Amino acid sequence: MEVALGSSNAVKVLALRWALERLGLDVELQTAAAASGVAEQPLSEKETIAGAVARAQRARLESGAALGVGIEGGVDLKGGWIVNVAAVSDEQTLALGRSPAVRLPPGWIAALQAGETLGELVEARYGPEARRLGAMGVLTGGALSRQEASAQAALAALGRYFFLLAQRRGEP
Repeated sequence: MEVALGSSNAVKVLALRWALERLGLDVELQTAAAASGVAEQPLSEKETIAGAVARAQRARLESGAALGVGIEGGVDLKGGWIVNVAAVSDEQTLALGRSPAVRLPPGWIAALQAGETLGELVEARYGPEARRLGAMGVLTGGALSRQEASAQAALAALGRYFFLLAQRRGEP
């Protein structure tokens, strides 16, 4: 099966590869620089979901792959959470998955509303080497990196997608 990821970002590629391997799937993985259609730093869960869905659908259409995957990181300012969402899409089915979330520190919401990104906040407060872990990694003390959170979202979306396919075929 051909799978297209709507990004060439190394963190997202590695996250998806891990999720595919975890499911025992042998696929031909392509990457496509698919636009998310949302802000560079999505500021709501709704916007983060929209970005993941757009990346999945555009990657599939642009590549001709059977399956498109989009992974989008963002924040939910209303709840004060960092979120990672993955979308898996074919011509008929759309499945979503989400990573565990972590609360933003005091003061970060105002900085994000003023236009700063999570990456900029992490780097300004913890140094350039902290950017590798991402905000999720920094705020969990390294217990859950950005890549691992993205992989969890991808695994959840892929699992949901294959569950929906089985249901459509009448399987329990």
